[in-house]
Amino acid sequence: MLVNSLLNPGPEVLIGLLCLASLRVYLEVIKFDFTKLPMTKALANRAGRDHIQKFHKMGLVFSVGFILLFAPELLLS
Repeated sequence: MLVNSLLNPGPEVLIGLLCLASLRVYLEVIKFDFTKLPMTKALANRAGRDHIQKFHKMGLVFSVGFILLFAPELLLS
């Protein structure tokens, strides 16, 4: 049951994840500074500032990719 729901999420789950991905892209558009977040500050002390910036850019890439892959499916259903 759990595996099936993870492999075939319902439209409600996809809509929620698309909203989160859209929020992530919106934050990037308005030039939100992710380095000021408390979790990022803690990680920056351990990993370095360049690594953290690459991490956040990959999050943007994943968000855009998720939108491009799953938005057409929801629009057509």
